[in-house]
Parts: sequence; C-alpha cells; structure tokens
Amino acid sequence: MKGSLSRLLLLLMLFTWVLPIPLAIAGEGTGELSNGEYLQDVMNLVKDNYHFDVDNTQLLENSIKGMFYSLDDYTEFYTTEEAEQFLQSVDGRYEGIGVVLTCLGDYVMITQVFPLSPAEKAGLFSGDKIASVDGKDVRGKGIDEVAALIKGEEGSRVSLGIIRDNNDKLLSISVARGRIKLNPVNYNIRDGIGYISIETFNSNTNEYLLQALTDMEYNGIEKVILDLRNNTGGEVSQAVAVARNFVPEGLIATLEFRAPSRGDLIYESSLKSTKYQLVVLVNGMTASSSEILAGAIQDSGAGILVGTKTYGKARVQSIIPILTPEACNIYGKYFSARIVDGNSLLSRYGVQAGSDEIIGWAKITTGIYKTPKGRNIDGYGLTPDIVVGDHEPVAGIYLNSIADLSRTAKPGLNEEGIDVYNAEKILRISGYDVDVPDMRLDERTYAAIKDFQRDNALHSYGVLDYSTQDALNKKLQQLLKEIDKQYARAVQYLKNENI
Repeated sequence: MKGSLSRLLLLLMLFTWVLPIPLAIAGEGTGELSNGEYLQDVMNLVKDNYHFDVDNTQLLENSIKGMFYSLDDYTEFYTTEEAEQFLQSVDGRYEGIGVVLTCLGDYVMITQVFPLSPAEKAGLFSGDKIASVDGKDVRGKGIDEVAALIKGEEGSRVSLGIIRDNNDKLLSISVARGRIKLNPVNYNIRDGIGYISIETFNSNTNEYLLQALTDMEYNGIEKVILDLRNNTGGEVSQAVAVARNFVPEGLIATLEFRAPSRGDLIYESSLKSTKYQLVVLVNGMTASSSEILAGAIQDSGAGILVGTKTYGKARVQSIIPILTPEACNIYGKYFSARIVDGNSLLSRYGVQAGSDEIIGWAKITTGIYKTPKGRNIDGYGLTPDIVVGDHEPVAGIYLNSIADLSRTAKPGLNEEGIDVYNAEKILRISGYDVDVPDMRLDERTYAAIKDFQRDNALHSYGVLDYSTQDALNKKLQQLLKEIDKQYARAVQYLKNENI
C-alpha cells in the first residue's frame, strides 16, 4: 500500500500543482474559537457522549467528507483506499493479470483476456470459471472479493483453480502478476469508414488512439466516426492530446482558475491540416473532458456533432492529498507554515509526504474550461449540428452494449463465453427465440443458432463456428444502421447520401 500510494502521489491527473486548501487559524488574542477549534470541540462532544466506541480517524475522515460534500456534485473526499481505486481508474494502469470478470451463477467468470497480458501468456481463456484463488474456494463470492484476491504486486504469482468447458476437473494455472494497461479505445473499419469509440480518457487513451489512426491511414481511410457517447470524461491532458489529432492549428480550450496565484491554462493545436472528414457522436452522457474534445472539433470546424445535447460539465477537478493532523503539526513546526495540502508540501518545500502521513485525498473543483469560441457550456452542454434522438433498447438490449464476435473459439452446446453472450444479444434483437442473454449456449440458443445458420445458407448444426460468427458480425452492422439512427445519420453524412 505504501509504495503504491507514493507512486500515486506523483500521478498527473488533471493538473499537478494546486493551491493548498485553506485551514482556519485561531483568532489571536480575541478569545474567540476558530472553526478548527469548534470542530474539535464537537468531535470531543461525540467521543464523550456516544455510548459505543469511536474511531478517531474515522470520525475525522467523515467530518472532512461532509465538508467537501457540501460544495458541488463533483467535489468529494476519498479515504486512502478509495483514492487508490479512483486514481488507478484515471491512470489506466494496475497490477494484476489482465482480465475482465463477470458473475455467472456461483462462479466469477473471465469474459475477456487482454492481449499480451500475463493471463494470456499463462493460458487463460474467455469463458474460464474461477473456482479458487491461491487455494481459497471462491465459488459464491462476488467480483470485487475475487478481483481483490487476484490483484497483487507486480512480479508475484497467483494460482487460479479454473473450470473450463463444463469439465468438472479443476485446472491449476499459475499466473505472474504484471503491470496492466487498460485500453479505452475500440475501433474497426466499416464499409470504407473508420469507426473509433473512446470509452474514457485515461493516461493510455491517446497512445491507443494513435494505433487506431495508424491502422486507418494504412487502409487509406479518410472518413471517420468518433463515438463519444456515454464517455463521461477523465484526464484533460488526454482529451487535449486526442484533439490535436483532429483540430487544426489554433485554440483547443482555455482553463480558467479563481485563484489569483494560478494563471489560466491555454491548450492549442499545431496541426497544419486535417486528415479526416469527421463526425462525432454525442449524447446526454458525453461530459467533461469529452465535451472539451467535442467542443474544440465543433468550434474549429474540424467536424460536426451528431446526436443529442451533451451533459454540460465545464468544471475541472484536481486531486489533492490531505495531510494527517500529526503530519500538519510536524511540517508546520519545521517550515513555520500551516500546511495541509501534500501537493504544496512537495511543490514549495520539495518534501513528498509518506502514505502514512496522508489521511485522504480531495477531488475538488478548481476551475472551468471554455471552448475555442469562448463558450462556457457548464449546465448547458453542446448542441449537435445534426440532432438525432437516442435509440431505445430492443428486447431489453442496448445495441452499443454488443461487441463483435472474436473468432477465437467455436462454442457448442452448453459451452459458455463472451462470444456466446454477444451472439445471444444479436439473435434476440433480430427476433430469434433466445432467452435473456446469459453467456451459456443452452438448448434454446443452440436451436436459435441453427435457425440463423439455415436462414443465412450456412451449415445448420448449432455450433458457433467462425462462419456463423462472421455472419452474426455482419448482422450486427446491419442492425446498427437500422436501429442506431445516430450512427446511421453519421454514415449518411459521410457518404453524402440523401435522406
């Protein structure tokens, strides 16, 4: 924990240096209580009168939480454990084996194995069910508990008891934990148009986007759909980096701060000429850093927005480590200053607080951003150039929750896996008699696959073979154009088709 939090202290989230949070100072010679003394007296009242035991640290943490909670919807206080999880999600890296998990009955099942991950190298597969971790039976346990057991320090090993292909025999697979990078970018090429979806802006986003654009360039793609729907934001620096691939030379965004000691930040692009005819898909859950990117594209004329009005969050948060009372006293005496902000301790005095000197982390609104044309969209959002309503779920399924089938295995009757799950969704939306998708190729799904195979002039035998997966992927693209009107309108615009 200590080493991990020390690394996290240096993590650049949105901005590195921020102003220290003010700490009330007692009125000298007035006889009046300061806010700090008043808070201490209230805490003493609780400890003196509450019937049960009181944890002093927890009482202080909850008091601080309440202080930040009273500000705006985006400001909050994290304990060290909560902060570690949050910062890992923003960083896009963690120490583990590189899998995505889901619950299936009494088991936690692997639904995705990251390419080149420790899990892939050890021979784990999508559809593997985890029965034990380091000899501990985890059947009936939740995802969070199993994931916590699997995660661990880079270089250490974890032994998983795996059930595969409905075989009762338990496979023991030892995996060396590693440093995992999360890829928030998904892309493919559809009928001459590049499609790129960005789920979030973590520290890896632009790196993976560049890989997608390199592939687009190799294939001669000049028309691109950039899907920012349901992307609620992330690192400002990554949104700006992505924008520099699309926005022509000029302003991307301006970040304005209230604190007079901080100058405004101006982000610009140096791109001499744009490469793509670009459409950006947005909706009511396109927010924060996603709106910085979408707003820059719209204001600069680099592309158009299609969809519904965006969320409207122009507020920017910084992450600030808060020192413990003991650390405040020690450093205050040493530097003859009131210090509660670990970032200020580092920037002003060159001292990095240890993890045991941090009581928690504040995520606090420190500024707002404006688009290249000076628009403050906070509370208003971006209005698309072409307004197209959101599509409704079909048979209880949202189309954008379906991924292409991977062609890595050929599941048969009673086998399980993520490809079965996506196949069930496609079949159900297409009107075939499939139960609620559950990743299991049961007899009902087996019969539906046979019907689909027969309808598409394939060998009708119920196995989800590669030819059937190809046909289902093609069916998915057809459904996208029929059901996802926002995507369909983007395609029509890029192809100059009349509607």
